[in-house]
Amino acid sequence: MNIPLFVSGFIVLSFIIVIVYIRFYRKPKQLQRILEQIQAGDTRSSIRDLKAIIIKQGGSIDAHYLLAECYRRERNFQMAIVEYRYCLNLSRKPIITTEKDIREGLVECYLALEKEDDALVELFELIRIEPKNALHLFTTAKIFYNRGNLEQAVTYFDRTVKADPFHTESLSYLGMIMFHANQIKESLVYLTRVVKYDPRNYRAIYYLGRVYMEAKDYQKALTYLESAQLSPDYRLRAFLQKAICYRELNDVENSMEEYKKAVETAKGKNQNLLLTARYYLADLFEKEGKLAEAVEQWEEISKIKQGYKDVAEKLDKYHALRVDDNIKDFIVSSTPVFEGMLNDIVNYLGYEIVDVKHAGSSITTITATPKEIGIRAAKFDRIYIKVYRDAVRLGLNAVKSVVEEAKAERCANAICISPMKFLPDAKEFTAARQLQLIDGEDLVKILSEIRSGKSGKTQHS
Repeated sequence: MNIPLFVSGFIVLSFIIVIVYIRFYRKPKQLQRILEQIQAGDTRSSIRDLKAIIIKQGGSIDAHYLLAECYRRERNFQMAIVEYRYCLNLSRKPIITTEKDIREGLVECYLALEKEDDALVELFELIRIEPKNALHLFTTAKIFYNRGNLEQAVTYFDRTVKADPFHTESLSYLGMIMFHANQIKESLVYLTRVVKYDPRNYRAIYYLGRVYMEAKDYQKALTYLESAQLSPDYRLRAFLQKAICYRELNDVENSMEEYKKAVETAKGKNQNLLLTARYYLADLFEKEGKLAEAVEQWEEISKIKQGYKDVAEKLDKYHALRVDDNIKDFIVSSTPVFEGMLNDIVNYLGYEIVDVKHAGSSITTITATPKEIGIRAAKFDRIYIKVYRDAVRLGLNAVKSVVEEAKAERCANAICISPMKFLPDAKEFTAARQLQLIDGEDLVKILSEIRSGKSGKTQHS
């Protein structure tokens, strides 16, 4: 027996066993301990230990991967990317990680840094590795959607659904995209599937409300929108759409309330939707004759964004209402209060009211006689006064009708009162006629003097 040869062989074999132990057992066991340490949240100590291992033993893929994981968890994404990419550049195979884990880490870091092109490169590699991984397909679809590339987004959302037929987020995105593409039937199919699998998917619930609005089934739409407003993401838009539903149902009061909720919800959050809510609330106020409230909304819009739609024209139109509270009272006060104002105005002008008639809430006609001491004026000295409360500029046709009505009432003179400026053709018409025009500026002066105690005219001239 060759003892020296046997001893030499035993030494070599022992050395090989030690190397194998270190390579495949001892070092991974040490890294496994560090992995558990990382998972427990101790990244600081793990970074220190990993750097020591890399310096002493050389940088294995697993060591660099764990270091990348530490940096990622500490949101040091740039350093994490450096370590992940180093792992991919090494030819050796990892033991405690995989190429998939490394690329998934890269995707998260790139997305956190808004480097979508780089994220897509990694996602395409991941999809190559696992073509039916719904998470990777969905993430890719969302990137394309956020970029406005709807064709590619639909492709990957569709692939996600094929990989996972119960992937409700993809189904809800498809339903939303189909709705905005005016493919209402297809949208309804997708959205109905979503709420079947996930009754609390608020994107689907909101867009089902929109779908039924398109079908003019406003009551059903309101049911879905009521549910959608539970979500902070859809509450504001749900208020706006509910306001539209109520408006279409001629329920003005509830429509106003929903617009008001939208305004309060949008403040400091979504300027564009805030402007939209204020604009349509003002439109409702105007149509309902609540002009002071309408002007308030237009003024708020103008503070945020000058030149928004026709707001500047609206504010110019209601200029007198904006600058004088007396004009506001003239336009919006109740009938008893308004009649008191009319009596004061007619008295200020030097007349006494004989008869008052209201034609709805916006037009009042008055016959009056001049004030005289002792004997009353003759019948043919009566004056015809027509008062408009609407904030609408009057033109030729309106003032012509005043003259004709005055003649029919056998009044020699007439006055037309409006809170707005008259159009130029109306002013030209009065040049050679017994017709006086009193516009918003005149009213401001008259009402101010009445309130200050000035008596005005004793006789209209």
